[in-house]
Amino acid sequence: MTAQLPLVFPVIHHLNESTTFSEIQVARTCGADGVFLISHEGADLDLLGVARTAIRENAGFPIGLNLLSMGCVQACKAALVVGSNMIWADDMGVDSQGLTAEGREMENLARKEPDLKLFASVAFKYRPHEPDPVSAAAQAREAGLIPTTSGDATGHAPDPRKIVAMGEGGPLAIASGMTPENVLIYAPALTHILVATGVSRTEHHIDPARLRALIDKLSSARLL
Repeated sequence: MTAQLPLVFPVIHHLNESTTFSEIQVARTCGADGVFLISHEGADLDLLGVARTAIRENAGFPIGLNLLSMGCVQACKAALVVGSNMIWADDMGVDSQGLTAEGREMENLARKEPDLKLFASVAFKYRPHEPDPVSAAAQAREAGLIPTTSGDATGHAPDPRKIVAMGEGGPLAIASGMTPENVLIYAPALTHILVATGVSRTEHHIDPARLRALIDKLSSARLL
């Protein structure tokens, strides 16, 4: 279990420059701790340009990237060039069996760049079945990565017992299924919440009322 309740990072699905800039401001106004940007349309080169400007104009507000068209090593190098120190990838070369060659490159990068936050998907939706999520999370942490897990589909919350078990060893992020209604069930085992569907009104637009509600639930719990 974590000593503090988790940071909240809305995931903004990139549509165009103006919408992404606007959604970043919505997230900031609602009290989010940062955002992640992702393009499901393969527009990663465009997204990198948008991210460069957004990072410059939102100094001190963390803006992470998930570059789906790139391998994790290439994505990290591209993100660092535009000034992002948070990178999330569906495959960072780590599972319960250990590290692949790419995973070892990510481990070396984590050691060289201590301020870099690398969110490594493990026991994650649409990935090969992971028989031992707890060990997968431990392998990620040992490599200096933040294990990032999910339910079995977009918007689906995982079994709380899985999250509690995975969170016992240290940092743990979740990237699906969190809502204002269920967040306090999972929060004690988490350090980071990456959230889209549960606080969105469309694929590309945050619902400010729902994002505030989720953040307010966490804030109220911190005061108890």
